[in-house]
Amino acid sequence: MAEPVEGGWRTLAFPREEAWVVHAALLERVRSAVESGDDSEGYPELDALTAIETGREQFAPDETNVIRDALESYLMRAPPRDLTPGRAALRRTATGQ
Repeated sequence: MAEPVEGGWRTLAFPREEAWVVHAALLERVRSAVESGDDSEGYPELDALTAIETGREQFAPDETNVIRDALESYLMRAPPRDLTPGRAALRRTATGQ
């Protein structure tokens, strides 16, 4: 579950396997945004990707949203090995649990 912290930030402690899937999903999303030239909203995906790579566990609301969106998209065509940790990571981003 995403634990709220001050300022709307959330603590998302992804275990290693989940973090790898989140990283893959975000990387795919960043690549797509860069290739399409879409920079209308900045790149919260890059901020979230940097957080995953550095082990940061607190995410801004827009980072949590792009993680969730990236996972939802990625899991539609993810390799079988990524499905279980990807679904667990997606549940971890849920706000009402």
